[in-house]
Amino acid sequence: MPRPAQAATAHPAAAPCSSQRGSTLAEALVACLVLGLGVLAWLRLPALTAGELAAARARQDAAHAAGALAAELHAQHDYGADPVARRLRRTLLPPARRPATDCVASDCTPEQMADAQLWLWGEMVHPRLPGARAELDCAAASAPGPGGPAGPGACTLRMHLAPAGARESPLLQWRLHP
Repeated sequence: MPRPAQAATAHPAAAPCSSQRGSTLAEALVACLVLGLGVLAWLRLPALTAGELAAARARQDAAHAAGALAAELHAQHDYGADPVARRLRRTLLPPARRPATDCVASDCTPEQMADAQLWLWGEMVHPRLPGARAELDCAAASAPGPGGPAGPGACTLRMHLAPAGARESPLLQWRLHP
């Protein structure tokens, strides 16, 4: 049986292979680069997560401290040392020096008791929020507007947490109504 004559050209299946020569090596290098970047990002993830968790924990502790301070201001109002009427303005963190009267061994006026409670609040909060700064500013009730009642007096607690790394912490602020 005679065979058909073979064409002088190369086999049709071999033509695509010759044009893609070396592309597999380039694809492998790109895949290794992408995989390496993914591994580096994955290794950095725990550090980022730990930093964000610490910041969230500090904000939560600050919110609990603000709630405790609101309860103390409310108690001061009930016992005759209204912080709004006194227009109390004080730096609470870092804690100031201990008040002259501790109200444990001697009788105190309501104002002295309030000062001792605020100092104690600062002493209790300071270990939970090291490096934090907090200021309390109580404003008297606003004057009545035309045809409207006077606005209630309130205290504002402004707190800066210790900066995490090189980032400055944002101002946390609560409006407390004693």
